[in-house]
Amino acid sequence: MPPVVLQDTEALPPEDLTKLLFEPGLYRGVEGSHPRVNMASTLVTAHNNDSVHPYVKEDLIYSTQDIPYNRWLNAVFNLSPQKVDAWVAHIIRFKWFQDAIIQKALYRYSMAGDEHTLYDPFVCLAKRILELARATKLPELDGTFPIHDIELVSTYKKMVRTIPEHDGLGARRYPDLLLLRAVHAKKIPPQGKKAASGILWADILAFFEVKYSATDTADMPSLFKSTLENRGMKFPPTFKPTKSQQTPEPSTTTSNRKAGSGRVHTDATHDSSSEESASEAGTLSRNEDQAPRAATKRARSSKSSDTTLHGTRSKKSTSSQASVDGRVQAGGYALEVMSCSYGTRLFCLGNIIKDDKMSMWYYDASGYIRTRETLSIFEDFEKVAAVLVAFASCTPSQFGAMPSIIKPPSSAPYPRSFPPASLQGHTLTIKHPETSENIHVTLEDPIFAQYVLVGRRTFLYGIRTSPVQRKKLIIKFSYQVRARQAEQELVKKACSAGVEHLPEIHFWADLWQMSDGVRKLFYEDEKELPFQDRTLRAIVYTRYTPIVELFSKSCEFLPLMVDQMLDCLHDLRYKANILHRDVSKNNIMYEMRDNRPQFILIDYDLAKEVIGLDAFRRSSTGKHRTGTLPFMAYELVKDIARYGEPGHVPVVHRLRYDFESLFWVALWCAVKMPPSRDASEDNKLHNVVKEWESGLLTMLASHKRTLCTTPDEVNSLRLPPNSEYLRPWFRSWCEVMKKADLRLEEYKEALKKPSRLLPFDMETVDGLLTRDTIKEALAGSHICYTLEQLVELQETDEVEHAVTNGPYDEESNDYQQARRCCSLSWFLDWCWPELANYPLALDTIPSAVD
Repeated sequence: MPPVVLQDTEALPPEDLTKLLFEPGLYRGVEGSHPRVNMASTLVTAHNNDSVHPYVKEDLIYSTQDIPYNRWLNAVFNLSPQKVDAWVAHIIRFKWFQDAIIQKALYRYSMAGDEHTLYDPFVCLAKRILELARATKLPELDGTFPIHDIELVSTYKKMVRTIPEHDGLGARRYPDLLLLRAVHAKKIPPQGKKAASGILWADILAFFEVKYSATDTADMPSLFKSTLENRGMKFPPTFKPTKSQQTPEPSTTTSNRKAGSGRVHTDATHDSSSEESASEAGTLSRNEDQAPRAATKRARSSKSSDTTLHGTRSKKSTSSQASVDGRVQAGGYALEVMSCSYGTRLFCLGNIIKDDKMSMWYYDASGYIRTRETLSIFEDFEKVAAVLVAFASCTPSQFGAMPSIIKPPSSAPYPRSFPPASLQGHTLTIKHPETSENIHVTLEDPIFAQYVLVGRRTFLYGIRTSPVQRKKLIIKFSYQVRARQAEQELVKKACSAGVEHLPEIHFWADLWQMSDGVRKLFYEDEKELPFQDRTLRAIVYTRYTPIVELFSKSCEFLPLMVDQMLDCLHDLRYKANILHRDVSKNNIMYEMRDNRPQFILIDYDLAKEVIGLDAFRRSSTGKHRTGTLPFMAYELVKDIARYGEPGHVPVVHRLRYDFESLFWVALWCAVKMPPSRDASEDNKLHNVVKEWESGLLTMLASHKRTLCTTPDEVNSLRLPPNSEYLRPWFRSWCEVMKKADLRLEEYKEALKKPSRLLPFDMETVDGLLTRDTIKEALAGSHICYTLEQLVELQETDEVEHAVTNGPYDEESNDYQQARRCCSLSWFLDWCWPELANYPLALDTIPSAVD
């Protein structure tokens, strides 16, 4: 069963769905159905739709399912239809709606003139509802909550802190309303003051995204007025103190209200025998096809309502905020919560409110699930109150805490210490797959968290073990598609085939399946689960060092990294029949051996074994389009942009795409990792890589192709001073790719002609793009060292021979400094390499050296 595209209330019509995307052809969803690409984005400071990662917008279209409201509440909150009925009856009996504080909050909410003026009334409403829930003791609640100090707070213009690993990813975001613990809510400073620390995304229990319509069709004063009249109350409401501000007294009778122009509960309960009962359809908010009629009715009464209300209604804002899609913003918040919490959550919860209509959302590695219907804050007040109480009465597991197989430390148990900033101190037990020995693992420092919401969501921790292992180890967690070949199996096969530069895997375990949790409860009545099941897998590796620690000091070993990785990728393909398919800066690490770095290619989550016809088969499922966006080959980026077009034939992932990814990794390291001179220079270097990873995919592919196949482009490429000497080296690499690109274009043109073609090797572009051709080109390139680098190399004796494009002008300062700083033999090697292979003689030395 394919994912259900958004329907019913607040659904986007088909012509509007594509407006969520940077371009209509960009398509990604469930792995095995749509293209899979890791997320990477540059820092965008604007808080708007454009700064939300484009894959969030795609997930809204292709990975979002909607289910009935009752089923969503039952799966997430364990709130059955019968329990909802009991809570609604209780709320009616104790007359919460008539409470003076509730009435004032609803009135202020209805009178709001823009989005920001909705926040405080809703917070007051929620606060009073929780007070009444405690005071009147809802059934099965007894006036207590598992997380006792939970509260809803406004975070208007308060930025939430991201984690250091994601510096430069995503955007600076300012959520509207957040469900927090009191200890975290205290970190939010008063308006106009700056906080010393602020809250973390990991502190957020749930978020509420509020949107206000910029048109007169959303006339909330008229709606609130009709709601009061249908309940037999006068409009405008009065706010004089009553006993309801203390402990409300129960009503002696449950009044049956007549249905008027608005829709309200006709009894204390509704028919709960069916999840889609007639009562539910009658009491929940209008669907989109009803909205125009209701809007017209509201508009007719808007003039009179404005004059009869107490005070003056706020003037409607013409701010561009109204045009921002709440679902996109909420998806961006979910992405931050899940990726900035170092794997502490299986899922997160959200709530989207547009005017008076509220829908509930669930987010995890398999996609989004939303309620099919919406609730009206006015007309469905009792149900809205029940939902807010349900949010506040969640246990840690209902807020997405990891399954019990990963236990919090005894000194910080749940719920007292939930939510944690990371899993540091948590423990788990893994049975060694070969020895069956139980190994107790304690998680230590968080190392990495993938910036992704739907997908593998990889996160890494340093660990200590009992029994103690002889090497430093890390543990990698990721949500893997069950049908995919396991990473440890691919690495084992490659190792047996003699491939080098592989990570050392010590032990592993499959911990948990998505279908074991809330996901299955959403679809318990269906024979087949309409989502792609994923397994939470843990793999323990030897701990290696990120390459940024090496190249942030010097790019001296960058050519060595490329040389070793070319060997590794080549041997993976031709010795083990494996394509890695995700070469990126985070997937290459190193360790020192004999005072020399040994580079390691890690992360085989997206690797694929290609045997026989698999190497040539085009997949209609899109499984082969994998990688991390800034480092993807331009042909793959272009292919993703065209996905879904009529007649489009997907390309096959080939080894040369991994070679090109290695080029982008090397260039990224040369541009971004060395220190820049100042902030201005750093910003200019940032703009260099920005063109590889943001914007329209067609433009991105075109730019990448131009850069990597046009050697002259390298001449104008901005590089930091520490990697300037590598420019000729990158130029030589581009020469190889230029030849291959021209040959590929010739072949494509020949395909259009009726004449019979000779066999053509697409894997290597007829032998032009291979490990050996790249190595040969790079070995023959002239690396230009600056004077300072040359003197440093001479002093350390780490390079035997250095050449330049010299000789220098004999009158230049560089030439004179070279004479003073370098030995005679080094100076000759540097400026006149043709003399280096001959015995030194005075008559062979240029006169300038005399």
